Amino acid sequence: MRKALLLCGGVMLVGLLALVLLAEFAPARPRRFTGDLAAALPEVAGWTRREIPIAGSSAAMASAQGILNFSQAKQILYARGGAQLLVYVAYWEPGKVSVVDAGSHNPDSCWVNNGCVRTERLYAVPGRVGERELLPYEYGQYIVPNGGKQNVAFWHLVNGEPNRYEDQQAGWRNGLLGRLERLPLVWKDIRTYGLNQKNEQMFIRISSNSRVEELFADPANAGLFSALSRLGIYADQKWR
Repeated sequence: MRKALLLCGGVMLVGLLALVLLAEFAPARPRRFTGDLAAALPEVAGWTRREIPIAGSSAAMASAQGILNFSQAKQILYARGGAQLLVYVAYWEPGKVSVVDAGSHNPDSCWVNNGCVRTERLYAVPGRVGERELLPYEYGQYIVPNGGKQNVAFWHLVNGEPNRYEDQQAGWRNGLLGRLERLPLVWKDIRTYGLNQKNEQMFIRISSNSRVEELFADPANAGLFSALSRLGIYADQKWR
């Protein structure tokens, strides 16, 4: 009986290793986003545009890029009168990172693990800007140390389509423990995306002290959100 259990465990381990190797070395899919994030986050009439460093120093930036392994990343603060919207975008070419690794790069993990408190959370929220339908977005409200309440809408697009987050918990860690915590998501992603997990991906986060639904509904903001169309957040226009 013991030998049978050991044999069964060995077969399962070999099978798991084979899946990992297949996922790791599967050929990359063709790249579909051929643009530059600086051009996809343009100047917008009526708004001031200011680029915000993703990290506080060049060394910290290099460290962040080494951890996240992104191909491009930009963070832009748009301001008009008293309104301020911070738009952060990270892009990974095909073959860069797995869906679960890119998916851990969201406020539920990054912000919560750095001292923020999540107070609200909604999943796959439908939305519109004027007559245009947005892809379903993830919504959260977070209390940021020295920053008050921040309302966040974010999309994690995998091959241009939203990744689902209902099974993602707040405060999952980095490193080996975080990977073990995320094992259920790995199986979900394999079922959804196949063995090749290193898909083309983009993470878009919009944060503000104003409510997200109010920002989308305000006609005065329509020009700004229209200017972000190249990121692929609208149902009628894929990223390019």
